[in-house]
Amino acid sequence: MTFSEVTKTFATSLPGTDSYVKLRKAMRTLIQEDPRNASVYFLIFGFARTYVMLYEDQEVSPQFAEDNQKLMLSYLNILDEALKKQDAQSIYHALNKVVNEYENSKKVF
Repeated sequence: MTFSEVTKTFATSLPGTDSYVKLRKAMRTLIQEDPRNASVYFLIFGFARTYVMLYEDQEVSPQFAEDNQKLMLSYLNILDEALKKQDAQSIYHALNKVVNEYENSKKVF
């Protein structure tokens, strides 16, 4: 399994907590398989974990779920592009970009 494969799977999954549960599990696996990039996987793991904790037992509107899936997908794509370069500086910049975008968002997860 690669980060790109996980990103594609998430992009085609139905919006909702089940997708985030699968994303969280995939990130946990990638942390074990690719410890060199563990910080990338851990960041996404944390986002997915929080989403599940907050919304697992709540009814959310389809629009809310879709909007948040798009937001998560934007983060995944930023990080995926950096990981493809296999350059520590690119990954570092991508992590900072995602964190800064998250800090300027509504922080729904």
